[in-house]
Amino acid sequence: MGEMGKNLAGRLWDWAGEGWTEAVLHVSATDRWRSFDAWTDAPDPEHPSSLMDRLHGIIPRDAPLAVYEVVLRADGTYRFASSSEVSTLSPARLVIDPAVRCPNHPVPGMPRPAAAEPTGQPTDPGVLREVGALVTEFADRYTAITGHAPEWEPGRTEEEIAAAEARIRARLPEDLRALYRLVGRDTPESGLLGYYAHDSLEELVERYCDGPPGSYGGVAEERPLDDADVVFDAAPPGRIKRLLRNDWWVTFGGNHSGEMIAVDLDPAEHGRHGQVLEVGDILGVPRYLAGSVTAMLTEIVTELRANRVTHQEGDPRLDVAAAFHQYPYREHRHILHGVADLNLAAIVTDLEQPDLVQAFYLNDGNHIDLAVLESLTSLREIGVHRTDTVTPTVSNLPELESLTMDAATVDLAPLTGHPTLWDLKLANLTHPVELDVLATLPRLTRLCIAGLDVPDIEDLGRLSALRVVTVDATQLDRLLSSGCPLPKLAAVRINGRVLLREAVEFRRNLTGTRVQLGETAGTLPAPAPDNERQDGR
Repeated sequence: MGEMGKNLAGRLWDWAGEGWTEAVLHVSATDRWRSFDAWTDAPDPEHPSSLMDRLHGIIPRDAPLAVYEVVLRADGTYRFASSSEVSTLSPARLVIDPAVRCPNHPVPGMPRPAAAEPTGQPTDPGVLREVGALVTEFADRYTAITGHAPEWEPGRTEEEIAAAEARIRARLPEDLRALYRLVGRDTPESGLLGYYAHDSLEELVERYCDGPPGSYGGVAEERPLDDADVVFDAAPPGRIKRLLRNDWWVTFGGNHSGEMIAVDLDPAEHGRHGQVLEVGDILGVPRYLAGSVTAMLTEIVTELRANRVTHQEGDPRLDVAAAFHQYPYREHRHILHGVADLNLAAIVTDLEQPDLVQAFYLNDGNHIDLAVLESLTSLREIGVHRTDTVTPTVSNLPELESLTMDAATVDLAPLTGHPTLWDLKLANLTHPVELDVLATLPRLTRLCIAGLDVPDIEDLGRLSALRVVTVDATQLDRLLSSGCPLPKLAAVRINGRVLLREAVEFRRNLTGTRVQLGETAGTLPAPAPDNERQDGR
């Protein structure tokens, strides 16, 4: 670790420029990413190169998952510190209970649905015949159109399918099993499943096991508690469970646009076991495609029979406009800029499908009363930014879960007793914030008050549901030194620049336990004079 500290200090020196007495570098290394931040105390800092360029490759791949800090003085002396018990720096995040999740963000280990229990039985012969007939007809029509047979990989054996199911601990739907028995992989993306193509069994297993199950290869991985999103409803309602990810969404293919397809082994009340979903980070929420793999194949073959197909010479795919491609994507977010110059009430009244809007963001307003949105009864999230005054009249929004108010003045009284609000972020308020109203919110799980004047911050303990809080270092110091009972916090985010020693001390005081902190010190060798560097000496 001493060599890593020396290398990081040297790179920080190269980046820091001139006119400083102290420079600081923060590195956060998690199991999926690395983040960097650095600053100096120079009054007008200018840096000769990009920090990322300077640090490229500096953290070994096998480095322990931890946060690292270098504090460098202008005389070349430095202190290098690390801790695995602080989650990130810049901002500092302290995760006290890693098992806690925000609503609809399930912990891996969800109960397996009965219909997905492995049985050890071969693929249903009737389903195999039905899928086989559809695949054969597609292949015949493909050959007639293109002049050659589709270049699919050979079908897989029952033993190979069972081995894959053992890895994911679930039996695949019978029609997907049948598809794999007949076509091991649609390598050229022939159009068998429209704009999608199924992957190999090996890729199915690899993607399922990469990250939490059902996160489709880590796309839906869990974000920090202070930053985890509200989960929106998928369309059509009642078919797909409202979850960030589900252990029993099994991704089995996709397309070159970033969307993936998954079979749903754990549908909602009005859904169907084996229904096919489109998933991926472009969408934000899953999209229902079809009731089954068989239904997708049937639609494709039906379109081929009607000759509703196009084909470009040299393209291995048949372009079939199947009905499952036409299902409208539910646009659940609505964003307005320059609200001060808009007739907000008229815009809301004129929305074509108000029941589809689940998030509304209002930017750059004067005086906004959120009663103007109360006809949008499906709203789960509201964000108001860069506004003078906000009155959060939201009592008639029964689904509202998250509210951000970035404004000079906010009247919190209308929030009193709201039954579903679990996330509240307040920013840039120019008046003191009282906690009395917040104590009436039965589900208030996450609160951001960093940088605000909160005279009674020691009363945070009255917020019985609070698990995640974002504060600044001064607020947290006041809270801890008050001696008052603390809420049962699972995570704390500390905004602003916090040194690792401070973050470790905060964690010690929050948990009452020892916290690991490794520290070493050193001195960089004096840089060669400019003329020697130019001469290569």
